[in-house]
Amino acid sequence: MSEERLAAAAPPPPTVMVASLQASSDLGKVEENTAKFIGLAEEAAAAGAKIIVLPETAITGYLSQDLTTNWIIPSRKRRGLKNYSYTGEMDPALHAETVPGPSTRRFCELAKRLGVYITVPFLEVATEQPPPTEVEEDDGSMATDAAPIARYYNTVCLAGPDGTLRAHYRKTSPWPTPEKSWATAGTDVAFADTEYGRVGLAICFDIHSVLAKYAQHELWALLYPIAWVGEPEQWFRTELPGLLRKVNSNHYIIGCNWSTDEEQSWPGAGISSHYGPRGELVASTGDQIGSTIVYSTIFTAPHAPQVGSLDLAEYAKWTVGVGGQSADWAKVIAADAETAKWSR
Repeated sequence: MSEERLAAAAPPPPTVMVASLQASSDLGKVEENTAKFIGLAEEAAAAGAKIIVLPETAITGYLSQDLTTNWIIPSRKRRGLKNYSYTGEMDPALHAETVPGPSTRRFCELAKRLGVYITVPFLEVATEQPPPTEVEEDDGSMATDAAPIARYYNTVCLAGPDGTLRAHYRKTSPWPTPEKSWATAGTDVAFADTEYGRVGLAICFDIHSVLAKYAQHELWALLYPIAWVGEPEQWFRTELPGLLRKVNSNHYIIGCNWSTDEEQSWPGAGISSHYGPRGELVASTGDQIGSTIVYSTIFTAPHAPQVGSLDLAEYAKWTVGVGGQSADWAKVIAADAETAKWSR
């Protein structure tokens, strides 16, 4: 929505309902996953939700539910991947989509029909043309080698109630463990002005670095798809709220984690949670299996609590520690930079 249209619009209501569609996805089952989340979105909209968040790469799937099968670009496998434990493989070329593409169009139509904002998380492919380089042919002649390169991104878009694509975000900090086999890091933040306030987009592992990147953009809410692996209750209900409070996080964060269809041997599913400014736990579910919709009613931007600015110095300490998951964030940044150089 343009600034002129926002200015002409009626003042927002004091509150708005938001919803997280916590559910499982199956790797590569795009149609089945899409149908599931459309049904859940319809249910959430019928309950009054105006902003709806899906889990990380929910449309294409992130990992198999037993964590044994992962996306992998064939050329990266040939280069060799250290500390890579997934036994099953799926080529992202089989199911990755462009922006715009089939899923963004379908969810834009859904958002318009339901009159909501909804995130569209999937595995994106973008074809890039590298700078031309000269190579010597067998006969000694010189030829230009500039074949297009396919890059794959962990992406979330935002569809608006007018049926348009309002924002397009690529995960800036791919989780090194599984995503080194396929993902290229994004470079920019993405946000959109809505009648309720300015919303930004981030994905899972980004939480350790992206808040500082959004600090100058004065967000009202961060829409936050997740596919967590690790003890979820301790993280989502204790550690993350504590970190957000310590750094004086000054906007809402609407988290939506994945779930599984049955109990698995690994921890991480469920416990999707919504946070207010300074990490206040606004809503949370104890569910980890099956589909659950987490609702909360939050203040719109003009009525939201004002707590001051993000403490950038404290947040830098969090970033360096990567939320306790890694002793050296610089190594992750270097790995991301190297990942961006890989191609099919």
